[in-house]
Amino acid sequence: MKKTTKWFFVSLILMGWSLCPNLLAETIDRIVAVVDGDIITLTQFNKETERYRKSIEISENSDENKKALIDDLNKKIMESLVDQSLTRQEARKYNIEVTDTEITAAVENVKRIKSLSQEALEKALEQEGLTFQEYRDSIKKQILQSRLIHYAVKSKVVITEAETRKQYEINAEKYATGQKYHLKNILMKDKSKIDEAKFKLDNKEDFSKIAKQYSIAPNASDGGDLGVFDISSFSTGIKDSIALLKKGEYTDVIQTAQGFQIFYVVDIEQGNGKTFEQAKDEIQESLYQEQVKEKFETWLKSLKKKAHIKILL
Repeated sequence: MKKTTKWFFVSLILMGWSLCPNLLAETIDRIVAVVDGDIITLTQFNKETERYRKSIEISENSDENKKALIDDLNKKIMESLVDQSLTRQEARKYNIEVTDTEITAAVENVKRIKSLSQEALEKALEQEGLTFQEYRDSIKKQILQSRLIHYAVKSKVVITEAETRKQYEINAEKYATGQKYHLKNILMKDKSKIDEAKFKLDNKEDFSKIAKQYSIAPNASDGGDLGVFDISSFSTGIKDSIALLKKGEYTDVIQTAQGFQIFYVVDIEQGNGKTFEQAKDEIQESLYQEQVKEKFETWLKSLKKKAHIKILL
């Protein structure tokens, strides 16, 4: 009788595993959101919030402020996961794929830029609580989203001569004087660490303090001070990001040949001027990136309006 009972339960387990994997998964984990049938689990959510939450918990904020920061963090992470789910579903809809070969090539490129061996990369990932496969998955998401943006948005963006000239005239003082920027920066090899530093900056912590704490650049002990530059010689991505800033503002995280960086504008000084023709390409690129960002956000909002999204957290 005992033997029969034992095999009966074994059969049930095997049947449940083969026929109802989602049901079993739900008993082990918990679903915290459903996006048009695509689920987001508590494990996924906790993995995304963990490093930021720990940073808040060990901060010098009051318990009340910590709770408010964690509530805000949870909201932002959930919005990000919903956005990822929607873009992933759209990519499937339009048969946008990323092959293993492409992911491997992207990883090898990162290793080359950062001068890392496979062993060193995996060790760095391990310190951040990531497996190499999880890192490959994140690379795949980045490539997939980039292609989706190109499909849904970039091909629809057109910058006219009139728009370019208008932007030049609006910023006549800037282009006439050829501004120079007194900059600070934070440099890191690790994306998750610099995201953590950015989170602290977003919560009004002092840039110099964060640079001393996080940056691996030689100028970290000076609060990340770089000096004064004419940014026209900078790479397009860095130049365009800095050009949009006012005194006291900082960029998003920017991936560069040296690693991941955040730039801060200490002051803006005057320099030599630029004609419209000299500034034209710079202005068009800046307008292009602005419009791509705006149109993508609008497109994403339209997806959300049409989607059935249920938050269970």
